[in-house]
Amino acid sequence: WLDRHVATITWEGKPAALVLDTDITERKMMEEALRRSEERYRTVLEEADEGYFEVDLRGNLTFCGDALVRSLGYSKEELCGMNYRQFLPEEEWDANFQIFNRVFRTGEPVRWFPGTAITKDGRRIPIERTVLPLRNEKGEIVGFRGVARDVSQRKKADEEKRQLELRAQMASRLASVGEMAAGVAHEINNPLTGVVGYAQLLLSRQDLPEDVRRDLKVINDGAQRVAGIVQRLLAFSRQTKPERRQVNINQLIESTLALRAYSLRTSNIEVTTKLDPYLPDTIADPGQIQQVLLNLIVNAEQAMREVRRKGKLTITTRKRRGIIEIKVRDNGRGIKPEIMDRIFDPFFTTRPAGEGTGLGLSLCYGIVSEHNGRIYARSKPGRGATFTVELPIVAGAPPPVQLPIGLKAELAGSRVLVVDDEPVIREFVATALIEQGCEVDTAASAEEALERIQDQSYHLLLIDVKMPGMSGIQLYQRMQRIARSLARRVVFITGDVVSPETERFLSENRLLSLVKPFSAAELVDKVRLALAGRR
Repeated sequence: WLDRHVATITWEGKPAALVLDTDITERKMMEEALRRSEERYRTVLEEADEGYFEVDLRGNLTFCGDALVRSLGYSKEELCGMNYRQFLPEEEWDANFQIFNRVFRTGEPVRWFPGTAITKDGRRIPIERTVLPLRNEKGEIVGFRGVARDVSQRKKADEEKRQLELRAQMASRLASVGEMAAGVAHEINNPLTGVVGYAQLLLSRQDLPEDVRRDLKVINDGAQRVAGIVQRLLAFSRQTKPERRQVNINQLIESTLALRAYSLRTSNIEVTTKLDPYLPDTIADPGQIQQVLLNLIVNAEQAMREVRRKGKLTITTRKRRGIIEIKVRDNGRGIKPEIMDRIFDPFFTTRPAGEGTGLGLSLCYGIVSEHNGRIYARSKPGRGATFTVELPIVAGAPPPVQLPIGLKAELAGSRVLVVDDEPVIREFVATALIEQGCEVDTAASAEEALERIQDQSYHLLLIDVKMPGMSGIQLYQRMQRIARSLARRVVFITGDVVSPETERFLSENRLLSLVKPFSAAELVDKVRLALAGRR
């Protein structure tokens, strides 16, 4: 590049033009480099995810990048000149000042400290900032510069990950407790079947003295109560299949409140319901959902009684995006933040020993999860707690079970083989069926049963699913090869859990099953079904 200058001069008394050419290539190259640098700098500021900023010593913005403009919603013209207090919450002013003051005193940067920014439309967004000193030509600190980034998406992703981890941990804990519950149920249900069965057999006798009948009724009622506890234990471990039907959630809430009406009234608790009158029905197990509601209401009662003379319980329902939302809100003591993540853990309780098992909310979690729903809590200490239950809206009721007509045929003469490793089960089943005129043989193992099948003919087999050595299912598979016609007339007995594999096996082979503890009447009805060809 040449820079040409033309000047007029006088030469020997005559005007003349003087042309001066200067080589400015180096200067032009420097200007071009500067332009490219500025363009690159501007591109970085416009496209970077982090928002660059400069502020003076008073905290007024003197320069800002496009990312900051996008995050806060202001224009560049609006932001420049604004003080940091105008877009930071008041509770963070002091902490923010301390950070900038430290940078001013030490000259050292502070990197990625967290905070909150308030956008032009009033939203609060989580941010992280890095602050460095801004110096003049003399090296004096005349302000601050740095970058800020919106971490909303990262926070959301972190929270989703945390929730997934919590659910995984909860599922693992419930699985462990479920295995324990299944084992306990198996051990209890075997002797319990004998207690329930024999008590009912004796109660059916007409020659029983009244005082003995009264005592037997106490035994039977107690045994039935234990059976209910076992069923709830299996429900807690989500090992029992819910009995689903069409239910109205509003009616369930009203009936549950009716159960607690006296307790709520004597505890001086005011109950307010805001139930959506257009709430659709859904398919659910009404007993289990009522158990969830009852547990939440009782917990709310206790929380309010501990801190208030007068409590206020509010229950609301509404339909939202294909789900039924139930909220149970109290004005009790609230839940401490440090235990919020543990409230649904099995056996976790804040109550003194003997006043709580820590299974209530775990049971709620298991039931709601079994219904493909969600349950969670929101709370601030001293300001009560709100538990939210979300249940999917499932349309259409399952068809009712149609039992065959004419199943009152006599069982007399039917030959039955009972296969169970528990003596009390074998003896009770045999006694109940002999009273119906059946001829009954018993076997204490699958191996013994195979021997009897090869030597004798039977109309029906009752087989325990779980037995030492060869299981009931393995025995059935052997029967398919050696007595195929008899294999179609089998009733399986289970004492704890119908696992998915067992349930699939029973369904695929169209086989009936009896769940312990069962009564003599249930046993006889199931035998009649099997002998009538109901599979």
